[in-house]
Amino acid sequence: MVFLSDRDDTPLPDWYLDDGSPWEKINSYVLQLRETNSRYPIWRAIEEFPLSKDFIDGIVEEGWRVIYEPDFFFLGGITHPPQKNIILKAELKPYQRDRTLFHELAHLRHPLLLSYQTANDQKQKCEREVIVEWLGRKARADPGLLRHAVLSFGLDAYIYDKSSYQAFQGIKGQQCFSFMREEYKDILMD
Repeated sequence: MVFLSDRDDTPLPDWYLDDGSPWEKINSYVLQLRETNSRYPIWRAIEEFPLSKDFIDGIVEEGWRVIYEPDFFFLGGITHPPQKNIILKAELKPYQRDRTLFHELAHLRHPLLLSYQTANDQKQKCEREVIVEWLGRKARADPGLLRHAVLSFGLDAYIYDKSSYQAFQGIKGQQCFSFMREEYKDILMD
């Protein structure tokens, strides 16, 4: 399915408006963008400057922190550069929290190329937001990166899928039993 348009006022696809957009649609959309817009500078930037442990270490050293806001009016989170805060909605469930954290980390990693504020038009805003979500979900699925981000920001570790099981088994306070290997055999992407 193609969601791109030659019109400059292309809104976010209907499937993206709901929290929890399907991974298959996000992935398909981004792969289509990459194929049809191969010269878009973000593709090179993603390869050269990935979301990494070094990046996370750097922003933590700069003073970035994660704070929670109850009844937050944004969908799940936002970055606030002047105060070096990643603000997350306090009511998020563990997977939603981690997915939102990585979404915001993707914005921080590529602040100009993936900012909706520097986009030329609504179509570009749409494309950037979907790329951010794609990049964040891919990064969150990496157990080593998930563990590093959660622990570096001093967040509670939760087990809810295969990636989080691999990331947090053996962490103090996280009980892991042999049956959990089978229970957490899938990686959540939606």
